[in-house]
Amino acid sequence: MLVADLDGTLLDRRLELDPRDVEAAHRAQAVGTPMAVATGRMYRSALPYAQQLETRLPLICYHGALIQELPSGTQAGAVLLRREVPPEVSLPVLELARRRGWSVNVYQGDELLVDAITEDVEFYTSIAQVQAVVAQDPPLEERLLHGSTKLTVVVMDQTLFPRVMEEVAGLAGELAEVTSSISGFCEITAKDVDKGTAILFLCHHMGVDPAEVVAVGDAPNDLPMLEVVGHPVAVEGASPEVLAKAEWVTTGPGHAGLAAVVSHYQLDRADAG
Repeated sequence: MLVADLDGTLLDRRLELDPRDVEAAHRAQAVGTPMAVATGRMYRSALPYAQQLETRLPLICYHGALIQELPSGTQAGAVLLRREVPPEVSLPVLELARRRGWSVNVYQGDELLVDAITEDVEFYTSIAQVQAVVAQDPPLEERLLHGSTKLTVVVMDQTLFPRVMEEVAGLAGELAEVTSSISGFCEITAKDVDKGTAILFLCHHMGVDPAEVVAVGDAPNDLPMLEVVGHPVAVEGASPEVLAKAEWVTTGPGHAGLAAVVSHYQLDRADAG
């Protein structure tokens, strides 16, 4: 099985897939190598890319907090797994962010909810390519009582961001997972939710040995995924800890990195196994 992250791994600065990567994904799947996408993105934000790659496996979103099958015609894909951030984590994070003047994204029902449209929120939505909804009636604190798929504290000031990560991680403690997919995005999911756990779930669901999985990533949130697969791959320019974990390094977004992975591991050969 082949698994790939999106942002920083496959998507270039225009948020587009390299046609050579798309063609390689199609070629690999045509000979029986299944492919999955594992991303921190929302389901509806990741779905167009999964469809362009013509993946047929369930989509891993929100770092693994949601695993959902792709739609079939007008029928929505079945939800295989959903884990919610509990109020005892999300409410203190919201209160901290408001006190510090940081923007917070709340995700419920694959909808992006915010207190207000700020420059940081606009930057996030330009990448996610979804619209944010200002939560007024009821406000965010009431909505969080019902759980949230993920929270993201968005602070694009790079001098401030390490403090954001430290404070949020300290506040969440052992009750939640705190990671980052892109510098400036501090992302909170439920306890034991990460891409590694999601990959193991998907492998069990599909009857695939994790040792036979090739996974490609670039950021700290990809590290748990690379730690559980047999063939961890990083892209050039990945974070140091990801590069240290990788058994092989491919080219970055816009430079046919996925196509190189398919060729290197012979995933487009029917007799590769």
